[in-house]
Amino acid sequence: MREEVKKILFIGLAEDKDQFFRRAQEQGVIHFIDPHASGRQDLPQDVQHLLHALKILRSLPPREQEEYFGNLNADEIIHSILQLHEQNEKLLEELRVLNIEMARIRVFGDFSLEDIAYIEREGACKIQFFTARPNLFQDEPEPKELIFITSEHGLDYYMAVNDEAVMYEKMIEMKFDRSLGDLNKRFKAAHKEHHHIEHELKTYAKYNDFLHHALIDKLNLYHLYHTETYVQEAMEGTLFAVEGWVPSNKLQELDNVIDHLDIYSDEIAIEPTDVIPTYLENQGVGRLGEDLVHIYDTPSHTDKDPSMWVLWGFALFFAFIIGDAGYGLIYLAIALFLRYKFPHLQGLKKRVLDLFTFLSAACVVWGVLMTSFFGLEIGLDNPLRKFSLVQWLAEKKALYHFTHHDATQQAWVEKYPELLNVKDVHEFVSYRPTQMPDKGYVILNQLTDNIMFELALFIGVVHLIISLLRYVKRNWHNIGWVMFLIGAYLYFPYYLQTPSLLNYVGGIDLVKGGFIGLELIFAGIGVAWLLAIIRHGWVGVFEIFALVQVFADTLSYLRLYALGLAGVIVASTINEIASGLPLTIGVVLILFSHFVNIILGTMSGIIHGLRLNFLEWYHYSFEGGGKRFQPLKLLKKD
Repeated sequence: MREEVKKILFIGLAEDKDQFFRRAQEQGVIHFIDPHASGRQDLPQDVQHLLHALKILRSLPPREQEEYFGNLNADEIIHSILQLHEQNEKLLEELRVLNIEMARIRVFGDFSLEDIAYIEREGACKIQFFTARPNLFQDEPEPKELIFITSEHGLDYYMAVNDEAVMYEKMIEMKFDRSLGDLNKRFKAAHKEHHHIEHELKTYAKYNDFLHHALIDKLNLYHLYHTETYVQEAMEGTLFAVEGWVPSNKLQELDNVIDHLDIYSDEIAIEPTDVIPTYLENQGVGRLGEDLVHIYDTPSHTDKDPSMWVLWGFALFFAFIIGDAGYGLIYLAIALFLRYKFPHLQGLKKRVLDLFTFLSAACVVWGVLMTSFFGLEIGLDNPLRKFSLVQWLAEKKALYHFTHHDATQQAWVEKYPELLNVKDVHEFVSYRPTQMPDKGYVILNQLTDNIMFELALFIGVVHLIISLLRYVKRNWHNIGWVMFLIGAYLYFPYYLQTPSLLNYVGGIDLVKGGFIGLELIFAGIGVAWLLAIIRHGWVGVFEIFALVQVFADTLSYLRLYALGLAGVIVASTINEIASGLPLTIGVVLILFSHFVNIILGTMSGIIHGLRLNFLEWYHYSFEGGGKRFQPLKLLKKD
């Protein structure tokens, strides 16, 4: 939940300032206000060097970590790592340049530059090397003093011997400072030095944990000293004053900060120009939702905490898109293994694992309700069907068609005459064509497909209505859009002559519901428009355009159906193809293809599961743009 924060003024003796800030850091409940509004401060040079050193160590193979830190000096280790890394980078650059230079001269062979100089001196001539595009002398004779060497890299190479240096049109002269032998000798030496430095760098990988502890210590000191710059001095430096934000439920903890210190604290008025931080405090599963909320944005200080709504919405959408209990069991097995393998995880890492476990359980539950296991067809006599929500809804819908003898029931009977004398709903749903048994439960499959489509829309409508009602006190016109959504859900089944959940489960008459729905549609648009004008003045006339937004947001939830259906089709197709292959090939195909399907489903579930919360749902019940409550506190290593 979101807790209100209070603005507190602290005034005290300068001699107590250092102890006051140290206690505040230990307590971790005060978000101090920078009066200079200097914004983000650059980290000190030593912290930047430490971060760079840790980045270097992350690229090295892991090693058993040093456990005794007593005699270690972090600054010396950092200096050695950075120095070695700098030397290594210079060597790598030198090796790159040497490779290029060797490639340039290799086409002419391994000759001695001293011999070339001797020939030029004794022979009173000038020896030059050139390169040119191929077939340069195709249409004209080649100069006699040019000696063709070879063609390589899409170029022709020449050597020229003249009395003095000559430049040829369309040719580039190549000059060499070192011979191929010298270059090769230096390359081997530099390569040896590079390996030696890399080996020495790897020995420092054992200090990774130690440097992380050192980083936390340096950051704690930096935060402490930097925050002390927020104070304003008075009485020639004998007094100091500083302001800070404190959550209303943490005010009593201020006593631990100022106890036995000559510090005075009192709540002061919040100025209109103040940027009030947002303090969210959640425990358990609510904390998982809070982590998801911060992925997108921080709520404003007037927003209601959306953590639990986002968590449950994300879990439902993720499970809907995965749509398979078998895949959910694989997730759950991985989650339980990780919990067993890493029992001492703390902080964010533990919460990520908890979220993964939560989503895994949601996939299993939803997959059981949908009777989906690795794309396999589950027989109607299977005990799992007793827990099937989609089976129950299918029979409810079939009973509705039976009772009303509507066009759908007549079309089924016309297509499958064998159903004419079937009176039992369960038998009707479990019908399999005798001439085409491979088609499976044709009636059940059709009903299931329609139900999944409708469930996606139903979930979307409910999700949006919740969002609209959360801020109805602030946005009166949301009442009208809630009426519009309910009316549309009642009217369109009547218009399409296809009963919805409200008809075959809720017992609402299709025709009467359609008439009521049409009235709610127009009434809702009118109410939304009128209340927007009353609430916002003449600007409210533009509220009518929100009709397109509400309609589009509702249809956006159909991505749940589309992505879930895609995963099911891929899984069933995999099984069908593998069943006709030899056992070994079939098993390999199933394992690989299901693995790919799981990866793609996971990506879709995360991206679209969060998107429906952050875009469609947030649109009506989230202001955002807030500033996170960041108290001065001691950082600890997880």
